[in-house]
Amino acid sequence: MVSLSICIPIFNHDCTDLINRLDEQCVQSGINYEIILLDDCSSLHKEANRLLAQLPNVQYTELPQNIGRAAIRNRLAGTARFSHLLFMDCDTQIIDSQFIQKYLFAVKECNADVILGGVCYSDEMPQQPYLLRWVYGKNREERPAHERNLQPYRAFTAFNALIRKEVFEKLRFDESLKTYGHEDTLLGWQMKKENFVMTHIDNPARKIGLATNDIYLKRNAEAVENLWKIYQKIEEKNLFREDVKILKYFHILERIHIENIFYNTIRIFNNLIFKNLKSDNPNLHLLDLYKLATLCQVSLK
Repeated sequence: MVSLSICIPIFNHDCTDLINRLDEQCVQSGINYEIILLDDCSSLHKEANRLLAQLPNVQYTELPQNIGRAAIRNRLAGTARFSHLLFMDCDTQIIDSQFIQKYLFAVKECNADVILGGVCYSDEMPQQPYLLRWVYGKNREERPAHERNLQPYRAFTAFNALIRKEVFEKLRFDESLKTYGHEDTLLGWQMKKENFVMTHIDNPARKIGLATNDIYLKRNAEAVENLWKIYQKIEEKNLFREDVKILKYFHILERIHIENIFYNTIRIFNNLIFKNLKSDNPNLHLLDLYKLATLCQVSLK
């Protein structure tokens, strides 16, 4: 029988509903399980989350300082006792009463090392200033399993992922990545290199913690810087570019030596681009241009 360690990093979010639902479904399934919570030096919702430690299968720990997205997931996995790790984000909502059962069924049927359930967003459009993050999620991230399975490794994310513990221990997240973004991209690519079997199923969790437009744009810039750090370290750059679309476009600009021209051209229109991205009808192609220009800028430093 599958045994499950549910690993959830917490940062400034009340996880009460999420943990209670997961705990209830695990009890109903009859499996051996644990829910491991690590608070990454939050300033909000600590009192509510501390009460979760009263549940018999929940471990709750507060870290004295923030260690970042990669390191905290490695630490969660290092604490885990059971054969399969279910990574989830704290700003998640369980929308299916069979969420855990679907994962358990997939483990038996798929013979996969990594199983990803997917992400969904509310059908109700949020108000400003949260619209850009929602539009991106609905249009780029919320995809059925049959689409994600066309290129399974490109769609890897630790937002809602079941990984065999022995597989994760061979790779782990790169803790040199201290800021936001692309630690999942690197791990997914490493899984592809090692020929671990990855499959996607339709078992989404709902993303409910939406960043504001300003925070989301800042995170995108941080993620591009992280991606450049990763790209610089990787020896098989040609292979890595094939799995990361923004790097493919950057390489075209680099080959014809116009990355500086492209960056300076886009910079002229930055105010117009930001005005659109913060509007009620954001154009995601403009977001793509902004990220590509940021990559050009970072490469020129």
